[in-house]
Formats: sequence, structure tokens, C-alpha cells
Amino acid sequence: MTRNGLASLRALAPNSQGLTLIECLVAIIMVALVASAITPALVISVATRVQSQKAEQALQLAQSQIDQVRLLAEQNTLDLVNSTPGTSFVPVATGIKDNEVQTQPGPEAKTSVARDALADTTETFSIPLNGHDFAVQLYRTEGLERDDEPVAFAMGVRVYDQSAVESGSSGNLPTDPISLGVTGGEGQRSSRPLAALYTTVAVSVNNDGDSLCDLIQFTGSTTGSTASTPLGCTP
Repeated sequence: MTRNGLASLRALAPNSQGLTLIECLVAIIMVALVASAITPALVISVATRVQSQKAEQALQLAQSQIDQVRLLAEQNTLDLVNSTPGTSFVPVATGIKDNEVQTQPGPEAKTSVARDALADTTETFSIPLNGHDFAVQLYRTEGLERDDEPVAFAMGVRVYDQSAVESGSSGNLPTDPISLGVTGGEGQRSSRPLAALYTTVAVSVNNDGDSLCDLIQFTGSTTGSTASTPLGCTP
């Protein structure tokens, strides 16, 4: 075969080659390194977002419980008898002063009860919300009484992740709310409340116009201050 013929055969031969085994291994290693570097960041991002969403929902849930109690109190339909649990009942935290409502111990880590069976401050009732289950601790102080009827009291609402009260841990759960921040898992919500709110509620006992006077007196007893009262208030 002439030299020109060999040159023609070389021109017709393919000049591209496939990946070698070493190149394939290098590519696999690079993909694995990139995946291992990205995965922790994705896990942290998702876990942090879930915790933030749960905390926001828990805060809304706690506020809704306060609004419900206030509405029932204003309508004088709130069940204030500590021996008759029901859907409008708020357990009494005995021995806790009104200005110490935040010091009430947390609930025990045990199965939540139904809302209408809530009878003790150590219990919680379960509320499902947007695919998440929350456990709510609801309680009030003995408050200010007039004619043996409560006219104002302090109340507290703490909302836990349902998994916290079902953890099986001994003793009472912590009461300080979680610190929102970067987390790679359940974080603090495995034991601490997602939200905690404390407020004052005035009860409309009758229509004699003393509700404002009672609230002013109650506020003074909790803060230690002496506020001026309207002329019609009974000292």
C-alpha cells in the first residue's frame, strides 16, 4: 500500500476516544464530594425552616387560646370551678401569685388528654394544626375574688411539640421557650415550649359596672403600684 493510501486510512479513522476507568472513578469521587458538602447544608436549612414554622404556628395557637378565654370571661360563660373539667375550663395553679404566673412548673411528659378532660396544670391537651401536632398547657392563678367569685386572674399558655410530652422523660418539662436559630434536627423543641404567653383576664361577673374597678385593683395587686380609681369604685 502506498504512502498516500495509509494517509487516507488515518484520515478516515475516528479521532475520538471514550473515558478511561480512571477518569470515571475521578468523576464519581467528585460527585460524591460535592454531594457530601451540600447535604449537611440542606439538612440544616430544612430543619431550621420546620422549627421556625412550628414556632410561628405555636404562637398563633397560644394567642387563640387566650382570646377564647377572654371572650368567655367577658360573656361570663367561663367555667371557673376547679372540679368540673370542660371545654371552657382553665385549671387553677394553686399557690402561685398573680405576678408569679410564669413560675408555674411545666407539664409532665405524659400522653395528652382531651380538651374537655383537662383537670390539672400538669396535663396538656393535643391540638393538630396544619399537619403538626401540638400539646398545650393551660392554667390560671386564683386571682382576685369578689363575693367568692373570681373577677380577674393571670393565665399562662405554653405550647409544646407533641413529641416533647411523649418523650417519656421524668419530671416536668422546661418552661423557657426555644431560641430560634440554626438547627440540624429537633433542637430545643424536643423538650422546651415552642411558645409561651402570659396575660391578665378580667371576668364580667355581673352588670353592676365594677369590672373596671376590679381590674384596676387586680393590676395594682400584681404590680405593687397604687393606681387612681374612678369615683364610683369601692375601696
